[in-house]
Amino acid sequence: MKSQSSSWSRIQAKNIPTTLELDLILNEYTFPGCKILDIGCGSGKASNLLASLGFSVTGVDINTEALRMAKSSSESQNCLQIPLFIRTDARALPFPDAAFNVVIMQAFLTTIVSKDDRARIIREACRVLEPGGYLYLADFGQTWHSKVYRERYINDLPVTKEEGSIVAYDEGTEEIAYVAHHFTEKELVFLLIDNGFEIEFFKRDEFVTRTGNRVNGFVVMGEKR
Repeated sequence: MKSQSSSWSRIQAKNIPTTLELDLILNEYTFPGCKILDIGCGSGKASNLLASLGFSVTGVDINTEALRMAKSSSESQNCLQIPLFIRTDARALPFPDAAFNVVIMQAFLTTIVSKDDRARIIREACRVLEPGGYLYLADFGQTWHSKVYRERYINDLPVTKEEGSIVAYDEGTEEIAYVAHHFTEKELVFLLIDNGFEIEFFKRDEFVTRTGNRVNGFVVMGEKR
């Protein structure tokens, strides 16, 4: 399928899923004065939490309404640091090389339907990290043991063209809202390894979606080579 960035730029901010919580492992890779880039920050849930802890945070997203919500939320929370929110495409970040200590992607790659775009995004994350910097990545894993997801993977394949991807429909119009991809462990590991990272930490987890479904998940820390 073609890039769905235009779909995500138009989706209502309140409809952007934000169920994942930051894993505690991130605490081991952050430090006072740490500069963090939140790629696909959405309405700012993770960015504002990190800013409230005193970190210097920049959140980027392609959805203008979500960024407005993120900024409004940061102002109401009186964060120790004021996060900066910027509308941009994750495939071409407007930052110099080695500008950040840590990059986070919280349930973001699942929204990228193109394998080439996923690789470009990881390479960009690597570029803007300092040497030895870390990428924190939490995302959904394929869940074939679940009848719900097994049927969706199979039935949606003619549309998604990629095994492990599912279609989400707009409840009002019943049109396709977006496509989400669930990864295999091998797929996610080699995505990082092939684009500049070594795996520093890897954990299998279980996440709960906005609709209450339980789905496999992965939490990964990659170190820039």
